[in-house]
Amino acid sequence: MNWIATLFTTHSVANSLLLLSLTIAIGLTLSHIKIGKINLGVTWILFAGIALGQMGLSIDPTTGHFMKEFGLMLFIYTIGVEVGPTFFASFRSGGIMLNLLAAGLILLGSGLAILLWHITDTDPAAMTGVLYGAVTNTPGLGAAQQTFSDLHANADNPLYAQGYAVAYPLGVIGIIMSITVLKSLCKFNFEEETALMERNRHRNGMELQQSIANRKQPQKEQPNLFFIFIGIVLGILLGMMPIRIPGMSVPVKLGMAGGPLIASILLSYFGPRIHLNTYIAPSANIMIRQIGISIFMASVGISAGQGFLETILGGGYWWVLWGVIITVVPCLTMGFIARKLCKLSYFTIAGLISGATTDPPALAYSNDLGPGNQANIAYTTVYPLSMFLRVLVAQLLVLFA
Repeated sequence: MNWIATLFTTHSVANSLLLLSLTIAIGLTLSHIKIGKINLGVTWILFAGIALGQMGLSIDPTTGHFMKEFGLMLFIYTIGVEVGPTFFASFRSGGIMLNLLAAGLILLGSGLAILLWHITDTDPAAMTGVLYGAVTNTPGLGAAQQTFSDLHANADNPLYAQGYAVAYPLGVIGIIMSITVLKSLCKFNFEEETALMERNRHRNGMELQQSIANRKQPQKEQPNLFFIFIGIVLGILLGMMPIRIPGMSVPVKLGMAGGPLIASILLSYFGPRIHLNTYIAPSANIMIRQIGISIFMASVGISAGQGFLETILGGGYWWVLWGVIITVVPCLTMGFIARKLCKLSYFTIAGLISGATTDPPALAYSNDLGPGNQANIAYTTVYPLSMFLRVLVAQLLVLFA
């Protein structure tokens, strides 16, 4: 039976595939666990990888780096395909106000992270991980890691993933709790909120978003693989293109996260106008996305697991508190502004916060709060720009750290 021990401990292609698949299988099994109505979903894959890494198991660094980048690319690209058709439309018919509120939430949270980083002298990589765990944004984590790798000759820093893993669970809970607290602050009355929501439909761009959401896509038996792979090619070229900014010592790159995201948004929006079939069935999109995020989470988890407990016991437990602050303060602040200054309904505010934090569990919670799908419409209005800003801010934090 020595061959089994060798397979688990000796770096090889089989070893890498075995550990990644085992990590994903364990994580997906645990993903059925719910705390109340909250489900951490595929994040359990990250925790499973950390556990295996803490046990001393590892994969070949080169293979692990490739799998992480490939998984991230698939995940990001399918997000762009989904949000691309509504990306530019989200800025019309009043959607600008919702997007400005979402951008304010993102910038406030990022500013708090920078402030805490300087006040507490926390490692910037750890604080960046805490920021993206606190807002449950995996693409931002991937963008930060990829930018760090580009700047340091493909080196990896486990503090990004460790900070993310520590802050993520309370990030999910904190976003939902913020929406719940705002319910009291808004002095919630179901009839009044419904009436306010109806009055704000046109001003907030919801009629436009509703028409887009109801638009039927053409049914295709076969997915257009050319669109997927040519999009990835263009995304890599765009992501690796150096962009020189005066005053910066190194050129900025959109990276393996930003490049494919922009390419997929542009192709899915303009493709039909140039007779390019960009349709991907929702089930196929979800399958590709889930495979991508699972591979990414497993690779990151195994890499971050080595020395995880030592890092937490050595002071990393403070990251939990920093994460709660980064989660709750921006959500409550911008939610209060959206209510008092912009006179938005509670249902719209719930969708706005869910979209700005790109948090599906919070969206599921928000959709149960009111009639129809108004929270979902607000979510889709701000989601594209929010995702783009999250990825961009992640790269800037690494470049200026």
